[in-house]
Amino acid sequence: MNLDLARSARSLVKLRWERVRTEISRLMETVRVTAHVGVTNREIEQWIASKKFFFILAIGRSGTTFLSHLLNMSADAVVFHEPARNDIDAYRRAFFSPDDAERYIASFRRKEMYLRTRRLDFTVYGEVNSLLRRHFQALSRHFPAAGFLHMVRDGRDVVRTLMSTDTLMPGDMWTWWLRPHESDPFFAQWRTMDRFAKLCWYWRVENHHLRTSIGNTVRFEQIAGDYECLEQRILRPFGLVLPQVVWKQHAGVQRNATGSYRIAHWREWDPGQIRTFETICGDEMRANGYLQ
Repeated sequence: MNLDLARSARSLVKLRWERVRTEISRLMETVRVTAHVGVTNREIEQWIASKKFFFILAIGRSGTTFLSHLLNMSADAVVFHEPARNDIDAYRRAFFSPDDAERYIASFRRKEMYLRTRRLDFTVYGEVNSLLRRHFQALSRHFPAAGFLHMVRDGRDVVRTLMSTDTLMPGDMWTWWLRPHESDPFFAQWRTMDRFAKLCWYWRVENHHLRTSIGNTVRFEQIAGDYECLEQRILRPFGLVLPQVVWKQHAGVQRNATGSYRIAHWREWDPGQIRTFETICGDEMRANGYLQ
């Protein structure tokens, strides 16, 4: 009992300190962007027209850190993993308001991207980002020539990993607020769902949104294990050059790996967990090619 209390206290202190650091970074970023009052829309639009852009969007814990690091080794390209601190709160707002997503990209994010990279020499700009997944429509309007890809990872692995994080727990700045829209079939059940079920819903609702919005999906397991798939689905379409020998050197390297798991591997889940996952995620798993 005392050990559990001590662990909870440490977790709360960690979450609060992380939130303070992130808020300081966000405010500094906001000041940096808004202070450049002389930067015009025309200047930004000319910059956009002069580059190639791509955005790979996914839910967290789906290999985004690994992929951004790998693609950033491409010649003549800069590829970022969630580079803007303001994206955290922007995701929350966009989840409930597509209009806010449009305002964020139009009034802040385009300018932030331009200021962050205008002195760099590159042809291709890319992001592998789990926070802009509710901004696809706005991004596609402001970057009309950009390439977009939805990356999905096996929901059983993602849910198991998320159970070992603070996702959907009070105090987690990324997801503490998350809940179904009133039109969602799980809206009425939300208060009675346990955390495992809620994390299953989280994987389902965000991957369904990305899959049906973007219409271009690749499984993380494919690009991590098959260079030809990586070349066909990402490198060629987005104008990237990454030799196979480089891919081989990094394909097996885990990044942002989970230190320890709080629940068993999904092959050892109890009947209740299997039933819950199938009920909530089964259709989306099949739509993404994981189940027959």
